[in-house]
Amino acid sequence: MRYHSKVISLIRAASVLWLLGTGIAAAKPNVVFIIVDDLNDMVYQPDGKPLVPTPNLDRLKEQGVTFTNAHNNDPLCAPSRASMIFGLYPQTTSLYWFENWRQNGILSKSVSLMDNLREGDYAVYGTGKVDHGRSEGLFDEYGWNQNFGPWPWDGRKETLKAGFLHHPQQSYLIEGPDEDIDYEWEHVFGRLSETPDWPADPANGIPGYKGWTLYGKPYKYNSDEDRDLLPDELTAQWTRDMINRGHKDPYAIFVGLTKTHTPLYAPDEYFDRFPLESIELPAVLENDTDDLAPALGNKELYGFRRYKMLERHEGKDLLRKWLQAYMACVSFVDDQVGTILDAIENGPDKDNTVVFFTSDHGFHVGEKDFLYKGSLWEPSTRIPLIISGVPGSAKGNTSSHPVSLIDIYPTFNDLCGLDRNPNKIGNGYELEGHSLLPLLKDPKKGTWTGPDVAITTIPGKNHMQHRVYEGTLYPHFSVRSERYRYSLTSEGDEELYDHKKDPFEWTNLAKNPEYEEIKQSLKKQLVELREGNRWESLECLEDSKAYSHFELEFEAKTLKGATFDLTYRGDSGSSISMPKAGSDDAHHGQVKNGDWNRYRLRVHNKRHQLWINGRVVSDKLDDKLINASGGIRLVPSNKKASVEVRDVRIRQL
Repeated sequence: MRYHSKVISLIRAASVLWLLGTGIAAAKPNVVFIIVDDLNDMVYQPDGKPLVPTPNLDRLKEQGVTFTNAHNNDPLCAPSRASMIFGLYPQTTSLYWFENWRQNGILSKSVSLMDNLREGDYAVYGTGKVDHGRSEGLFDEYGWNQNFGPWPWDGRKETLKAGFLHHPQQSYLIEGPDEDIDYEWEHVFGRLSETPDWPADPANGIPGYKGWTLYGKPYKYNSDEDRDLLPDELTAQWTRDMINRGHKDPYAIFVGLTKTHTPLYAPDEYFDRFPLESIELPAVLENDTDDLAPALGNKELYGFRRYKMLERHEGKDLLRKWLQAYMACVSFVDDQVGTILDAIENGPDKDNTVVFFTSDHGFHVGEKDFLYKGSLWEPSTRIPLIISGVPGSAKGNTSSHPVSLIDIYPTFNDLCGLDRNPNKIGNGYELEGHSLLPLLKDPKKGTWTGPDVAITTIPGKNHMQHRVYEGTLYPHFSVRSERYRYSLTSEGDEELYDHKKDPFEWTNLAKNPEYEEIKQSLKKQLVELREGNRWESLECLEDSKAYSHFELEFEAKTLKGATFDLTYRGDSGSSISMPKAGSDDAHHGQVKNGDWNRYRLRVHNKRHQLWINGRVVSDKLDDKLINASGGIRLVPSNKKASVEVRDVRIRQL
């Protein structure tokens, strides 16, 4: 999206003046933004995790500011990256899951960070996994497509290009009690020298194949010294060449590295850096999960199941071997960062290049018997965030103030002199993060304009539901302050941890009366960030304004088996029927006949979502009268039906 106007010119001028006022040079800096997939805080060498030396990231830390209390806003790849790229929280856009932002009613009409950079006269380049999925339209020039390979291959043409096959010599992982776990390719790991040998199975049309493949072609591996380059190596070299190309205009390069995303395959040399017998497992506490909120501690969740998948094979020491593979991949990523840093330091723009380094989310490596992202605990929410090269900023310092990926877009705007309100001409949504520049200039006492907590959400959906999500809980939320973590599930259960006394989050203090005041303060901040400022309270449904796109909440009580419909977008617009007593949908929503039930309806463009009592009952697409407007009416199922309504509120989307 390109908007040429006097307003934008004035905003750019104001941004340049602001930069001058802070001592930052008026010349627009180049930016290299590196984001790594599934990388936890291991690069900070924290207590309780095995040590992985990262010499290249260490030199980046020496050149800039390390944010030690940085978090993501949704610890899954797609929503985390979409939220960061557009500067809007998942709870604002309702993109919580592995969905395409191009099909989201709000994000598809928002200005991306990349578009805002272009509007500010930047050339914008990308390579690897920056967005989740296809990256067309985001960049002026794009390098290597994201790829988690190399991949085993079974010899079939239809599986050659896609990859996503598990290592046949580790098939035992997904057999027996774990054969119901999806994404078989995610659970395998090992050295590249452990060449996959897929057995032929003529009866099922499988020719078989010995060796690796990558980008739809055979991948050569004879030894570490005689092999093809891996995707992250190709991405790092492409970035190096782009840095050295010679540019007339300021540029931003977005670099997505993927090797710490499963499957965890790496060259032998990286495994050899971490002898198996030297690896200490993460600090854990027996019965740590006993005091968790039920929705968060459900042992059927994907992360718990993945942990049990390794632990059930007694005598194989699989968790330690998996951890060795993760550590090897962290070390491999650090080497690729070194390639990029070398190019910057020896390149033509050494003195005018800002470097961001971060991750889309963390990853449990056994803490709380969990082996995945997608939780509201520290191993999943915490991310590395290092920023160097900002003129006038501190060097070799740290900031412990809670910040998150939502703050990346506003930081770019201030740093590069961009429009601070890029959606004002479009959908009107203001960016929800805050610039990190004050903390870069003074990490300890910088004037921070944002909240005192960082908020993270996880969807109620889970991979173990096998893509059938009826009955799924509404998303859960957590906030992290400098000292505490507070989490609130959609069922109302709570967790509270004191990181000063309990850095591993072993003791849930939510029911401890000594912490009640602290808990209530954190809950208030969580609710404010979760709800935003668009809600309007109503006396009754009929008081609602004629919105085309909205989110509605209310409580209703029906008697004698009655039900009702909701109509909206005008008399000939859309309607949705509440489930009848005894139906599957009523079961999914745990509907209590004759008692109060909580309803939540979100309507935006084609998408119509209904939750009852915090659980998904319906999620459908309807093309009818997308832009039609009209009041909301409740229509009882029959004239004798009794329906009472209370606590009504609505917000326009």
